[in-house]
Amino acid sequence: MLKIFIVEDESVIRDGLRDNIPWQDYGYELVGEASDGEMALPMIRKSCPDLLLTDIKMPFMDGLTLCHILGQEFPRMKLVVMSGYDDFEYARRAIHEGVVQYMLKPITRRSLRQMLDEIRERIEREQQKQSYQERFQRENREYERFQRREYFEKLFSAQLSVEKMYEEAGRLSLDVSGPCYNLILFSLSEQKNTGERGRERFLSAEGELIRFFLRFPEYILSKWNLNSYCVIVKGEAEIVSLYTEKGMERIREICEAGQELQWYAAAGKMTERFSALSDCFHALNRVFATRFFRTEQHILTEEQLECFRPASEQEALSGMKPQDFDTAAVQEFLENGEAEEAADFVRSYLRSLEKLLQSRMLRDYIVLGIRFAVLRYIERLGVSQTDFTGALRCGLQDFEKGEEALRDYVEELLTHAVEVRERLRQKENTRFLKQALAYMELHFTEEGLSLHSVAEHCGVSGSYLSTAFSREMGETFVEYVTRRRMELAKRLLREERLHTAECAARVGYRDPHYFSFVFRRTQGMSARDYRSSTVS
Repeated sequence: MLKIFIVEDESVIRDGLRDNIPWQDYGYELVGEASDGEMALPMIRKSCPDLLLTDIKMPFMDGLTLCHILGQEFPRMKLVVMSGYDDFEYARRAIHEGVVQYMLKPITRRSLRQMLDEIRERIEREQQKQSYQERFQRENREYERFQRREYFEKLFSAQLSVEKMYEEAGRLSLDVSGPCYNLILFSLSEQKNTGERGRERFLSAEGELIRFFLRFPEYILSKWNLNSYCVIVKGEAEIVSLYTEKGMERIREICEAGQELQWYAAAGKMTERFSALSDCFHALNRVFATRFFRTEQHILTEEQLECFRPASEQEALSGMKPQDFDTAAVQEFLENGEAEEAADFVRSYLRSLEKLLQSRMLRDYIVLGIRFAVLRYIERLGVSQTDFTGALRCGLQDFEKGEEALRDYVEELLTHAVEVRERLRQKENTRFLKQALAYMELHFTEEGLSLHSVAEHCGVSGSYLSTAFSREMGETFVEYVTRRRMELAKRLLREERLHTAECAARVGYRDPHYFSFVFRRTQGMSARDYRSSTVS
């Protein structure tokens, strides 16, 4: 039921409207009345009516002044004025203030009923359009995240000029204006062997975090890789500091609520230039890479890495034990790291062992341990050691040439191993994507088709399917399904001359109005106009 508020200085007219009109029968609730605009304004701000019915000439504050104020504060509120003056100047001002109808007194019940019905239908159409707009945005939010990730990758790899940074941000409707910026990186996944409970806890926590970071304009959220997200924080210096701390604390609160989650988060250092976010990211990513060997720490900082160093070589040598050089961090990186993270991981990992590496004996021990861990992992992937090592540019002898050569050798080992893993996963992705596409081709005309129903059919998680689909297909799941439905819809309109409602049902839309909205949004014209344009 819609809400209406009446402002009229003549008590006889005001009382008559209040007492003699069956508002509920007309689909309205009378939420207030006042004798002038000044008295009405605070009451309207509190009740937020859908429709204002006001006289023009009143003491203290007239109706057109009230309409001017409300038009700015409540742009969706419908404004209707009543007047005993058939004056063009009044009508002109009313139009200027956004008034939708100008009614001359005396007002009959019939004319009032007609006006109320027209306003109700207009509001319902606008609400329906807004509902379709929000639904379309929800369904395509995955596409927006895919586009954002591509933009973030270009931004952080310094591929864009300053002009292009802002130009592409505008194209994606991202407001990147602000005097200061910072970054937050966080990753989230379920612990191994936690089963369905762990999966449900992960999806719940991921959803909570996404909703939190989308709620505030100070954050710009993007998916970074399969399990990680990147957040740009923007605003005045104190705002950036506050919201960086607030974001990190919210990640902690949500993720610490369950034991089934494996999570890490790190925040960068504030910068005053948007173009400097590339440097901020690389510094932060070196810290974030420590998640592979500082698994007991969830909030990662550069200070923790400094504290991880042994005090001296003598101390390192005297306390040397084989388990001190456990390669679990390397194995974790090989399974979950990205090739572009290898340099930061190696830098952080070797930095944490800096004092140990000063001893040749320990250095050889550590490097050989990393090499053997990589070769064991490669064998588990089904790749021969000979083929793997034959493709390397650096050899074992090279790491003796100095610290930089050592870092290059380890980095190439890990990068090549991760690239081999990704090529094998891509083959596997191709296999299950073929399965997914075949299933989607059979069911894309069913309204119940969803990312999770396809993922369940293929035996993978919805998050994994979403990421793999976007990478391999160059478009998101929703974008692909919508495109296939629109292709079929155009063929049905063109060849079978179906009406809009019939066409909607045939291509997977139960609501023909929403189908019409999507068709116009994606094709640039209505379904009816498209059908007419194809008449030979």
